[in-house]
Amino acid sequence: MTIVVVSRLVYRKGIDLLAGVIPSICAKYPEIKFLIGGEGPKRIILEEVIERHRLQSRVTLLGPIKHDKVRDVLVMGDIFLNSSLTEAFCMAIVEAAACGLQVVSTRVGGIVEVLPKELIWFADPSVQVSQCVLFCFFFAKIFFLSPGTL
Repeated sequence: MTIVVVSRLVYRKGIDLLAGVIPSICAKYPEIKFLIGGEGPKRIILEEVIERHRLQSRVTLLGPIKHDKVRDVLVMGDIFLNSSLTEAFCMAIVEAAACGLQVVSTRVGGIVEVLPKELIWFADPSVQVSQCVLFCFFFAKIFFLSPGTL
């Protein structure tokens, strides 16, 4: 199972939260891999997490993705993860759903109104460690749950 993230790698997009949940998900579910596309100042945090937890075979950082190649990346995954801390409208979740991915997103801004509830799972954003563990658990268990709120 592959979790795809396509985002600017900046604080507001929840990259610190993402960096916090990747090791927990990988430890609990050895079949899960991450494919992360995007660039930004928070890339270094992801690189450090990958190195510290020896996740080079589980997490791939693609770097910047041209808009006309986003679909090619999305279809390589099963789940699209949006970890934004703030968002008005997230076009990326629409693109992911259109490519057939199950979408998991933080419950922020206007995201709750973008997709029908059967196409998206929600979790509240948090940078606290205990909340991150719950956050990652729900992502990894996604195919065993019904859509809607976690």
